[in-house]
Amino acid sequence: MRKLIYLIPMLAILFMLTYLLQTPHASANENKLIEENFNQLTNGQLPDGWEILEGNATTQDGKLILSSSSTSSPSRVLIPVPDKIGDYVFEADVTFKSAVDNARWVSLMYRVQNDNYPYYQFAVRKGTSALNGVEFAIRTESNTWSVPAKKFYPEDFRYGQAYRLKVIAKGERIQQYINGQLVIDTDLANQWLEGDLGFQVSGATVEFDNVLVTTRANDLPPIEHSNAFLPDEPDTNMVNAPTIISSDTNLLSGASNVLLDAQLNESGNITVGDILLLDMLASIRGKAIPTIQVENQDVANGVIEVLDTVSTKDIHIISSNQEIINQIKAAHPQVRGAILYNKEHLNKHDLKKLVTDANRSRSMSIVLPERLITDKTVYFFHTRAIAVWGIGENIHDLLHAGVDGIITENPSKAVTAYSLYPENTFVQRPIVVAHRGVPSLAPENTMVGYHLAYDLGADLIETDVQQTKDGQLIIMHDTTVNRTTNGTGNVADLTLEEIRSLDAGIKFGPEFAGEKVPTFREFLQGFKDKDIILLIEVKAENIEEQVLQEIKDEGMEDMVVLQSFSIDTVKKFREIAPGISVGYLYSASVPGSEQQRIQDAEQMLNYATTIGARLNSSYGSLSEESITYMRQRGIINMHWTFRSQEPFEELLKKGLIGPITDYTQWLTDAPTKIDTPIKKRNLKVGKTATIQAKTFVNYRVDEKQNIETTLFASENEQNVQIEGNTITALSPGQAQIFAMHTFEMLGKQWNLVSVPIEVNISN
Repeated sequence: MRKLIYLIPMLAILFMLTYLLQTPHASANENKLIEENFNQLTNGQLPDGWEILEGNATTQDGKLILSSSSTSSPSRVLIPVPDKIGDYVFEADVTFKSAVDNARWVSLMYRVQNDNYPYYQFAVRKGTSALNGVEFAIRTESNTWSVPAKKFYPEDFRYGQAYRLKVIAKGERIQQYINGQLVIDTDLANQWLEGDLGFQVSGATVEFDNVLVTTRANDLPPIEHSNAFLPDEPDTNMVNAPTIISSDTNLLSGASNVLLDAQLNESGNITVGDILLLDMLASIRGKAIPTIQVENQDVANGVIEVLDTVSTKDIHIISSNQEIINQIKAAHPQVRGAILYNKEHLNKHDLKKLVTDANRSRSMSIVLPERLITDKTVYFFHTRAIAVWGIGENIHDLLHAGVDGIITENPSKAVTAYSLYPENTFVQRPIVVAHRGVPSLAPENTMVGYHLAYDLGADLIETDVQQTKDGQLIIMHDTTVNRTTNGTGNVADLTLEEIRSLDAGIKFGPEFAGEKVPTFREFLQGFKDKDIILLIEVKAENIEEQVLQEIKDEGMEDMVVLQSFSIDTVKKFREIAPGISVGYLYSASVPGSEQQRIQDAEQMLNYATTIGARLNSSYGSLSEESITYMRQRGIINMHWTFRSQEPFEELLKKGLIGPITDYTQWLTDAPTKIDTPIKKRNLKVGKTATIQAKTFVNYRVDEKQNIETTLFASENEQNVQIEGNTITALSPGQAQIFAMHTFEMLGKQWNLVSVPIEVNISN
């Protein structure tokens, strides 16, 4: 026996010890109430006292089988327990044999009242990787559902594979486990403290085995507070100011992130400087977001071991080696990745490869040295839903390039720079997504509408793809042609020829009569040679491969971003198109308290990071906390659908970067960048200088226009006087002066400013 023990690898021993420490076990004073493996039962017979409440339940070949054909006809079995007992451990093996779809579920019911309802339940969907794949749910006294807690499991349950579900109930505290992994921990079970047990299946056929129920005497530990937090940020008047990442672990003031250069010391421990990484993570917990740089394979192995021991996964991994990010994310899927690019040059080929590499490693951000950063580079990545962090000390240049984060050795310098800007300052105009073209000005999802969106300066054009009866891909939002054409019928019941015979413009206005419903290929070909990104929403089921093939046929893989409301479609694209950015469309309510909103943002980001998709939610799902949470962690999302100016303006102030709108024209005249002919000016005391500026009005076109500007200096600049475009030098020293253009957008005034002009004043 001793020889066998020594043959066990040390890592396996550590894993076992960790499992034993983290997983609650029955103590000597906890009694076994039920132990059932169904082996002694005649086929069809249920254990004594067990009762079918509804639906179909039977035993067969040593298994309990519950079968339900639909959500409206669940199957439930009640397992009675002695009165006045509600503190117990309830566990069983469950195996999905079939399911109507991935949303169907199995549950362990507990504290069942009145031999029926109300009760609590641990519900697990066949598609456990969905946002609500795992639930703590309540069947209420009015026989309706309430779901106070929902989570996801890293992978979907597989048919024919047994999973161990366990519920530990002690007072109001509940823990729910899958295969020994704690998935839900709550203190919301305070309505009923005792009651029966049971199994339930909805829209599936599920086997149950090895049922074990023991009493629970020991208290559960206090519920662990969420690690979710928003680090403090510097005061600024800028809209959507970049997050600051300090590369000095001793200088955190103003920085939301801290860069930790992980190394392997002589003792085999992972350190940051002279401090153990584990201790460093503990010291900055709740203060700054750890961003760990890993460039060595041995270091990567050690970092994984460290992450195995910490509760937080709110961590960024930066590496120039894509495989290291893949390795760490394979062990900890919720950890975020960022590709570091540090070569001397960055050409078009490199840009495209970086997008592919980022998506393949399920990273959503790129890290570049400032010498490689321009506003065009940042724009390239932003339109493909990839954030950019810049490394450097020229803070204003990085700001005006539009980066999402600045890695600096001196965060106080960045804090000072941020404080200089006037109120409502844009350093970058939002990336505008034209929703179905411009349906406020032209018929939706038509080529005339798409070309109008392009002419109005849209940065992305969004469209919807359906499939016809004869298997052709067309552009159509609805499942029927009724609303947007002069025809009727389901898209899936009409041939391409029948749909092409319809008029897709006449309902919008007589001037658009004769517009056809475009094919998907026609849509692609219409923008193949243009500088535009296409945001493609897949509406129909099981067309992912066909959509991707037509994109490949046109050679446009680098010109598209994909999205869907279907999590199955999102996952399919992650499988067959790993190099293309993908968004998950959803809508959710906004929690009431600030901490709940932060925790909700944490859960959503963990979900996005795990599945490798952006969170393209409805704008009504957003809060200031969620927008900030994503920005601080290097995530760009696109949000639908703005048809009213008030929420648009409100969310822009809170940092929105990717609005999807029916009204591209609202932002057409909003300038994108202001440019001055000089960066430095020398003046003697008493002398004046006049400075003019021009602006760019489109991200896609290098075209400048003359504009009205004034000069601006912060209140701290006492050695100059500003009047309009003229500077007067008052006393020796140095001043930073901005050229500023004020414009109206969404019914409000905004400011666009230049990189500051350095004015040196001498006698």
